[in-house]
Amino acid sequence: MDKLSYDTVSSFMRAKIPQEIEDELLMAYANCTEGQDDLNMEDIGLFFEELGLSKQWYKMVRKDMVCIEGTRVVDFEKLMDITYRLLVFMDNERTIDEQWSLLVRYSGRDEQFPQVKLRNHVLSAKDLQKCMVQVQMSGSAVVDMVSGVTKGPRVYVTYLDFAYLLGKLGYLRF
Repeated sequence: MDKLSYDTVSSFMRAKIPQEIEDELLMAYANCTEGQDDLNMEDIGLFFEELGLSKQWYKMVRKDMVCIEGTRVVDFEKLMDITYRLLVFMDNERTIDEQWSLLVRYSGRDEQFPQVKLRNHVLSAKDLQKCMVQVQMSGSAVVDMVSGVTKGPRVYVTYLDFAYLLGKLGYLRF
């Protein structure tokens, strides 16, 4: 991995959707909104299924990631962005799973909740502090990590949050 820099972070955050992928996304959106004005959160599964995305991926998409604030109406730009990110994450599934697995193991959640599938684990600030102890990092870094990954409002990190973090750090191919 190259040295972390503003360019590394911004290249992931400002990645342009390749034209052929954008065309597919637009076609799927048009098919799903035929005869209606907007796509609603209740219908988002149809959009992802139209694209052939596995439910194991799109079920991780939260309402706040795709909807216009305060509504159940899907924001087109947010939908395009998260869909492209999901495609990038699917392409880098092995890398994300390996790194997430380490965090889950260091936090002890794999032993605490053995019935939970890897991608369904949610790590709290306390869980991340356990990880920091394992790798001898400062505890204050946990707060920075959680707020940076979740953009502030939550005190836990999900698999998708972590995937975004790996993208920002330059670990993912896109």
